[in-house]
Amino acid sequence: MFKDNGTDDVGSFDVTGSYSTDGNCMTLQKKYKRGTDDPRENLGHEVKIDLKWNDQTQQFDGQWIVRTANYSGQDKFNIKLRQHIESV
Repeated sequence: MFKDNGTDDVGSFDVTGSYSTDGNCMTLQKKYKRGTDDPRENLGHEVKIDLKWNDQTQQFDGQWIVRTANYSGQDKFNIKLRQHIESV
C-alpha cells in the first residue's frame, strides 16, 4: 500500500494505491480536495484507476473511472516508468 498527493488540471488530490505481484496489477484511488483549482470539475470526487503491467510496451495500462451524481465517465490511463541512471 502507498500514499501520495499531487495536483493536475482538475485540482489537488491525495492518492492511495496497492500493487499485486499476482498478475502485476495496480489499483489507485485518487481523491480530489474540493475547492482547489477548477471549481466546475473539482467536486471533491474520487477516481478509481485500474492498471495492469504490459510487457510489450513496458508500462502500466488500464483505465480511470468516475461515478458521481453529476458525472460518469471512463477512459484509458497509463503509467510509464522512467529509468533513473545515476552517475558517480
